[in-house]
Amino acid sequence: MLAAGAVMVVAGLGIGASGAEAAGQALAGGGEGAAYSLGFRQVTVGKGYWFTCPTLENTSSAPIEVIDVELIGPPAVWKTGPVRAVSLTDVGVLGLGAYDETFAKEPGMNKDYSTKPVRIAPGELSPIHYYLRAEPTTAPGTGRAEGCRFTYRSGQRVYVEDLEADFSLDPKDAS
Repeated sequence: MLAAGAVMVVAGLGIGASGAEAAGQALAGGGEGAAYSLGFRQVTVGKGYWFTCPTLENTSSAPIEVIDVELIGPPAVWKTGPVRAVSLTDVGVLGLGAYDETFAKEPGMNKDYSTKPVRIAPGELSPIHYYLRAEPTTAPGTGRAEGCRFTYRSGQRVYVEDLEADFSLDPKDAS
């Protein structure tokens, strides 16, 4: 489906029994399709924009805990971060999309679940959605990010898995 594994070796951190992260295969996007595109019609240098990561589904038979999320391959002209993890029950209708900086002021955004691991039961869709901020440092903020990279724990192992999406800060890419 959406999952394309990625391997990152982290030496000396004691992350798992082997001290390294493994390519994960427990995540799937929650029905968005092979990949989806998000962008903006107007982009201002120095202003932050939020992209929604694919909805997470745990396709494994074991619970997982999401411990980190980041953009895959953002252009050098983007300043990235922070991450927000938000429950749709807290914010209501906000869901998949691309939002300008006013999004961060929405009432439900005050309750950020990214500060602790987010548990997803086996076979379940996560009620938590991840939003990543990007800020262009040049006009237009050319280039694309390729999706979201999730780091999660299952048992005593840490895994890294990529879910595809097409994120752009170039107005010519907005549909």
